Amino acid sequence: MKNLFCKRNVLGLLVALLAVVTLASCSKGVDMGAYIPNDAMVVVDVDMNELWDKADLDNIDKISFVKLGRQELRSESPWAADLVDAILKDPAATGLHLKRDVAVYFCYGSDIDGAAIATMHNKKKFEEFLNDFAKQNEMTVKFEDKDGWRLATMVDEINEEYYLAFNGDVAMLLFSGNGKDKVLSLKKDESLAGDKRFREYWKNRSEISMWMGMKEIMDIAERQGQDVRGLVGQIYGEDYWDEIEKASYACNIVFDKGAARMMFTVQGISDRYIKKYMQKFNGDLVDLMPEKTYAAISVGYNLKETMKALDSDEELGIDLDEEALDGVTIRDVVSAFGGSMLFNLFDLQVGEEGKVMPMMALALDIKDADIVKKLFEEIEMEPIEENVFEIGSDLFNFPIYVALNKKAVFVTNSDAALEGFKKGGNKNAMKSVAKKVKAGNYVYADLDINHYPDGIQALLPANVKSLLGKFTDYTEFRMIDTKSGSWDFYIKDKKQNSLLATLHFVDDNLVELGNLASEIGGSSYTDETDTGYWEDEWDEDADVHI
Repeated sequence: MKNLFCKRNVLGLLVALLAVVTLASCSKGVDMGAYIPNDAMVVVDVDMNELWDKADLDNIDKISFVKLGRQELRSESPWAADLVDAILKDPAATGLHLKRDVAVYFCYGSDIDGAAIATMHNKKKFEEFLNDFAKQNEMTVKFEDKDGWRLATMVDEINEEYYLAFNGDVAMLLFSGNGKDKVLSLKKDESLAGDKRFREYWKNRSEISMWMGMKEIMDIAERQGQDVRGLVGQIYGEDYWDEIEKASYACNIVFDKGAARMMFTVQGISDRYIKKYMQKFNGDLVDLMPEKTYAAISVGYNLKETMKALDSDEELGIDLDEEALDGVTIRDVVSAFGGSMLFNLFDLQVGEEGKVMPMMALALDIKDADIVKKLFEEIEMEPIEENVFEIGSDLFNFPIYVALNKKAVFVTNSDAALEGFKKGGNKNAMKSVAKKVKAGNYVYADLDINHYPDGIQALLPANVKSLLGKFTDYTEFRMIDTKSGSWDFYIKDKKQNSLLATLHFVDDNLVELGNLASEIGGSSYTDETDTGYWEDEWDEDADVHI
């Protein structure tokens, strides 16, 4: 039996540890956009300084699994351990200025694959570091000057090449040699430095940020043979496609107290297009639901504007004035619905042999109950009483009820929920999240296993139930305005930021997490030392993991 690390793991471990121990940056520094081609599909930036503070990395050795990892690293590679120690003491020890942003970008369908970019501190020291790194890892390295850059080509023992280019401002690790000449000769108007959307993203970046160009994402589908431009133009008009070509997504991940948040903004699309197809959610639908909720989705959509777009598109071949029912057109049927939808998962029942039955309800607002009822009769839904229909249980192995009144259609597989709808609703409906749901365009899921029925908890392995019960709370997606929103993940610990709380949770529950991982991946975890360690077996001759 061997410890966690073997010789071949040292290089990968070093990279991982460097990513942790160098989490230090400031908001000022080099404009990374000048080194990223303007056809980049995705850019990810990490504000290392913020993460350093929030993870309390000055006291990182108080985290037992990190302390153990550093001890193992020293036993396997003193050189790598010394390097980590040096960087902790002086972030510029390698010649890179590791108290700055680190950016990574990816391209698709381009002659450039992508690169990781860091800020340069001292070119000479960095070159010395690369020479030492190559020597320690049995690699060769060759340097040449090219277009104002110093280009290092490193070759490993299996003749795989790695390219690092650096100048007085930055160092770049190229993901491949593809297009390296273009990368090194990039002009400003060929880079994202000249893109207004990217400059706005860069100015507002946070702890972890991501930027995606909409046109570049759409181009992926185009290259796969999908006529995205044609489809968007047919439905929404060519002017909307022009907006998409200028659009992008900017996302920020922030570790607040008790919650990790992914906040996003749509850039480059005017409000008139978004407002055209979205509408206020009809909050009256909430009152039709049962009291409990484990998961919910509320959406408001402008069916009238969508119908106009479909009607004006000859190529789609949809004639909204075509008769759908006796004396009722497709337009009439669509217009009978209001455009608001609410889904609620309110119970989970465990039956024979551990089969789980989710109890759900779906409500849609309507404007013309007579047309909707006529539609149900036309498709031969089975009426069981006035304004209540049943979809055959032989089709789903359980009954699904569809009921309607003058304002809404209600679909459920619960007798109790059906009775509640028939009585006009519930004054305590969805009481834990009712206000948020009524705001519309909202998603909620309860992640606290302690809130779930005993039968569901009994189905989970004890370690999974324990871990979920200690850590998770709930998650929600909410719109902030028409072009921005936030996906929030809430945890039990509200006293410290969510990143530090997660590190402490992992450290406090290392054995349970290790045992869970062993069940999934086949390794075993013990606690024979104060901190615990992984037990892995290696065939020394074949160097193959058993």
